Amino acid sequence: MKKLLFISLLLLSSIVFSQEKKVTLESNFESIEISIDSLEEIDTIKWDDFKDIFKDNKPETTISMKVTVKNIKKENLVTNFSIGVNGKCDQIDSLVDQLKKGVLKMKQLAINLNDKNKK
Repeated sequence: MKKLLFISLLLLSSIVFSQEKKVTLESNFESIEISIDSLEEIDTIKWDDFKDIFKDNKPETTISMKVTVKNIKKENLVTNFSIGVNGKCDQIDSLVDQLKKGVLKMKQLAINLNDKNKK
């Protein structure tokens, strides 16, 4: 009887301690690319959403963001362009600013090229 009780306690303790392992899951986004089909859609980009996507990443994670504008058709101009930035997640604010500035510059350049081609 003592042996049966001892074996039961031994099995019970091993079962209890074996179930004590904790599993932690981490999600890590490393890149995002969005594609748009017109210059006008650039104005609808919510730049803060880029920050939200990477907010749970570790600061040292390398991330990449890219915006592609496809099939811009303005009178005499048909073109595509894309702008991307890479860096560490702890630099997210400056990366989003760089991406936004680059996309807006390319938008203005495309508009200027179209105006120039009209003449």
